[in-house]
Order: sequence, then C-alpha cells, then structure tokens
Amino acid sequence: MKFFAVVVVLAFVAVTAAQEAGLKLTEEQKQKVHTLGAECLKETGAAEEAVRAVVKGDNSQVDDKVKCFAKCMLGKLGYVENGKVNEEVVQNSLGKLIGDEKVKAIQAKCNGLKGTDDCDTAFQLRQCYVAEHGAIII
Repeated sequence: MKFFAVVVVLAFVAVTAAQEAGLKLTEEQKQKVHTLGAECLKETGAAEEAVRAVVKGDNSQVDDKVKCFAKCMLGKLGYVENGKVNEEVVQNSLGKLIGDEKVKAIQAKCNGLKGTDDCDTAFQLRQCYVAEHGAIII
C-alpha cells in the first residue's frame, strides 16, 4: 500500500510540475507517467523520497539509483535509446506541448551531453531539459 501511495504522489508531483510550466497533459499522459514511474521505481530500487525530491527540484539526495530512474523513464518514454536522444520521438512528444522551435533549441543545447555512464547521461539530459524549459514530465 505504501508503494502505491508513493507512486501516486510521484505522478501527482510530476504532473503538477508539468502543468505549472504550462504543459497541458491528457489523462492518458498522466496515467502513463504514473505507470512508468511505478515500473522504474521497482526496476531501479531508487529511494522514493529521493525521486520525489528531484521532481520538486531538490537534487540533494541524487545517487546512482536516482540517475538510473531517469534513464529508465527516458527509455520507457522512448526519449533515449542506447544512450542517445531519439530526437524524433522527443520532437513529436514535447513539440506538441511546448512548440517545435522551443524543442529544437533545447535539443541543440542538451542532446550532446555525456555522463560517466548511461544513467548519468540520462540524468544530465533530464536536468538540462528542465533547466531550459522549467519542467519535463519526468
């Protein structure tokens, strides 16, 4: 029961952050975030509190598991494949939410980032997208 409650909170926080940044998510998108978040928490073993903190903008609890949570989410969303951004998927998904030109500008700045491993790269990409637009679904 506790796990389910935390996943609901994570989904709510992520969706709220997206809405505050001007992103309009459908019910289907909200459910997808909820489902994928639950799967990635289970797969990575990331601390629920640490993931919640990151979604709220607090990186003080980031560890390798949290970074792998970002990799898991970006992978399940199709945004990152084999350590590289799938620009077409990102453009198709985020372009509808924030506009194609904004996404292209963010991609130009962020997509070349490389971390120490695939999890670190995914986390750096997430952080860059957040810094450039203020929010991303994960």
